Amino acid sequence: MIEWSWRIEGRRSILCGSWSNENKWLTAFRLARNATVTNASLFGRLPEIDLCLSNDMHVVSFMTTGGNPSWVLFDRRGGVTRWLSVRRGVLRVETAKT
Repeated sequence: MIEWSWRIEGRRSILCGSWSNENKWLTAFRLARNATVTNASLFGRLPEIDLCLSNDMHVVSFMTTGGNPSWVLFDRRGGVTRWLSVRRGVLRVETAKT
């Protein structure tokens, strides 16, 4: 989940982003939905996320307002929900029984 600014990158250009015309979102979302996540990495002094997809696309977060990067990764395997996010500039893992 990315709450604030994001972009979807193709091999050589930005396909669309949170400030793009929404008409461009549909094509990029369709391509992303038909792919799987092959890698997740963090970058930046305040951690942002880069999800690499099987079709060489990337979904990237980048906060553009005050506060912390505003993304969350959820893991709902094994009867426990875990989520990874950033608070006060530091990665935080939280858990809850499902």
